[in-house]
Amino acid sequence: MADKVKTGWAVLFVVSLSLFIIGLDSTFMNVAMMYLVKDLHTTLGNVQSIIAVYTLVMGCFVLFGAKMQDVIGRKRTFLTGAIIYGIGTVIAATSLNSSMLLLGWSVIEGFGAALMLPATSAIITSTYSGPRRTFALGFTATVFTVSVAIGPLLGGFLTTFYSWRWGFGLETIVVLAILLLSRHLTESKKVLQWSDLNIKGALLSAAGILIVIIGVLQLNTPYTWLNYAGTIINPVGFAVAMAMILTGVILLVIFFFYQRKLIRQGKKSFMNVDILKSRPFTFGVVSILIMALIQAGIFYLVPLYVQTRWQTDALTTGLILLAAPLGSLLFSLSASKLTRYLKHNHLVSIGFVVSMVAILTLYLVFLDYANLTIYHLIPGLFILGAGLGLALPNLNNIILSSLDESQYADGSGILSTFNNVGSSIGTVLIGLIFFIAVYFSVASSLPVEYPQYQDQQILNQDIYSWVDQVLHPNITSIEKDHNLRSLTLYSGAQGMQFAFLSTALLLFVGFLLSLFIKPPPME
Repeated sequence: MADKVKTGWAVLFVVSLSLFIIGLDSTFMNVAMMYLVKDLHTTLGNVQSIIAVYTLVMGCFVLFGAKMQDVIGRKRTFLTGAIIYGIGTVIAATSLNSSMLLLGWSVIEGFGAALMLPATSAIITSTYSGPRRTFALGFTATVFTVSVAIGPLLGGFLTTFYSWRWGFGLETIVVLAILLLSRHLTESKKVLQWSDLNIKGALLSAAGILIVIIGVLQLNTPYTWLNYAGTIINPVGFAVAMAMILTGVILLVIFFFYQRKLIRQGKKSFMNVDILKSRPFTFGVVSILIMALIQAGIFYLVPLYVQTRWQTDALTTGLILLAAPLGSLLFSLSASKLTRYLKHNHLVSIGFVVSMVAILTLYLVFLDYANLTIYHLIPGLFILGAGLGLALPNLNNIILSSLDESQYADGSGILSTFNNVGSSIGTVLIGLIFFIAVYFSVASSLPVEYPQYQDQQILNQDIYSWVDQVLHPNITSIEKDHNLRSLTLYSGAQGMQFAFLSTALLLFVGFLLSLFIKPPPME
């Protein structure tokens, strides 16, 4: 313990650099989607899938990355991930097509991040103690939250004045800095041999997570399960997606009981699932999943709407979104001082409430959609950042402080898995809710604006082309056609409002969970 107290902040700096680029990677291309479509000669759907696959790969392999700490040590696992991640950034920066970007960014960087991410939490928790640990965990949570939030601004700046490729180039430089400063990290004791790895458990967990998220991604392409027969759901296409999600969930349930059986028999398990018996840990990671889902969904949907509605460039979009990281930075840095007056779990509950207020604020500005400007979004985004800044640092502190040192690797792996699965699902789920709301709005509004669509057969034939016009509006055409302008603005606003209401409902669930979280005894 004395060694921990004497440790300086170099370790915190190295870990923060890794969290910065991992968080940045999840959002900095959101404002460059249209540029990627043009430069790589691909489609918006492909770009959206590439973004989702990045977190998908992390979600699948982060438990493996956590277990590797017990096999080769935390430091070596962390540095191996950093090297792999760096290779991915080089490939992504030099991408000639969408397949190359998928390989470099989504697959290679995603796998490297899966090795680094769980090690970061374990390194911080094992290096620092007492108030220093509280500060370090709060600081790393803040860095990650802020990096996710400023990703659109940095991506917008580089895309507008240079190229989106420079974003990956910047990450390469940060990886080199991490490797140079890695001497400050200390290695952990290896407690497992390669032969001790429970391969069946590893495959079950990875397959379960993979199939769940692929099933969700199937829902990201509504054209495969929406039909032209006048109904919103194509039973066959929708059933395939839901069957995959259900299959993945069943595999994860099998994985849980299989690991518990091995533990009771005294055999080597892939993951210590007994950690989930801790209420602060379990409720905490579920709350993290909800926050990650909301964060990923909002920072995907808002930039997309801003760019399509007002035809803003990437930099302007990023500047508007800057309100969120400013709120997050301000309140997360003050969170450690607030703990003198309020308990950690109470601050988490307040964070969820503040986030709900933010989402409802965004919902209300869309009531006057005809006169809406991008500046009306700033207050809601700032309040949302404040809510995240209050909740996330304290959630991470509660979760990791509820573990003992022998549980750091498994606990950080589960935490990272919930975080990344939430991010991957959030991008798809919030975008899907928006699409469905737009679809129904267009279907009900077309017969009003254009009488010929009172004929259901004609409406069924043309509905998708009109939905495309709403999702990707042509400003010139809108200005010339008053009916088209009315349809586009109304349907887009309906989509955003429905997405915000769904988000508020999820946040309310998180708030209810937070009421049952009891903070563990602090050191």
